[in-house]
Amino acid sequence: MTHYLSTYAKFTTKEQMDVAARKHLDIHFNAMNKTDRAVLEMIRCYSVKYLAAHLKHETMEKKLQVSNSTIRRSLRKLVKLEIIERIHFVRPVMNGMGANIYVILPVIDQGKMNSPKKVDEPCCDAVSEVVLQKEASFFKTKNITQGPKTSHLADEKLSTTLYSKMKDLLALTGDTSKARDLFAIHRSLSGRMLRFEIHQGKEKLFEYLAYRAAKISVMATKTKNIRNVAGYFSGVLRQLISDALFEDIHKEYSVSVEEFYCPIM
Repeated sequence: MTHYLSTYAKFTTKEQMDVAARKHLDIHFNAMNKTDRAVLEMIRCYSVKYLAAHLKHETMEKKLQVSNSTIRRSLRKLVKLEIIERIHFVRPVMNGMGANIYVILPVIDQGKMNSPKKVDEPCCDAVSEVVLQKEASFFKTKNITQGPKTSHLADEKLSTTLYSKMKDLLALTGDTSKARDLFAIHRSLSGRMLRFEIHQGKEKLFEYLAYRAAKISVMATKTKNIRNVAGYFSGVLRQLISDALFEDIHKEYSVSVEEFYCPIM
């Protein structure tokens, strides 16, 4: 017998839903805050079995330890961004409204979308100001808002693996000329961190964050009018580094890993 939640599913397998959830996170990274991402992750986890989740606001409030208004605000945002669909559910027996059903939506084919609307691009300086307030104090003694100079970077010094990956990502935009700029920004930011003993040996982490920032930036060009990809990349990378190094990972979803953890495959 088909479970009633399965009739609302937008995917045929859990793997397809997980891929869509990850793509939504990449595309809308800058538009979503931690609570938004936590709500989406909770919906995804509760959707594993039937590809749709039947959740009360009260359940989300207790699980994420936030207020009802915060939950409602995040849900409205996820609906507006076309990440989830909210379906009002009528209880058959009581003939009244029950908990809503939430369904993760497929990612819209960017090639079929209308021309993207112009939006204000988070420039390097603007994002840096936000991140500087959260980062360690040694950042405040250095001027890191200016883009790094790239003329001194010789080809033999480039990490061919990361550099080629960045180039491949930028190929999706039709312009790979900014690959060197993105790599130089990565080298500049990670180089400052690696001078400190506490961060030594984290080269692979910084390369991963740089690649993720490049991917987020490229995906953003599909929905936004990004005038300066390098500046956008710099802002995203600073935020990712800040989240990775200066925040307690267990606070990401406001609950402990043991209490609530269901990774995307």
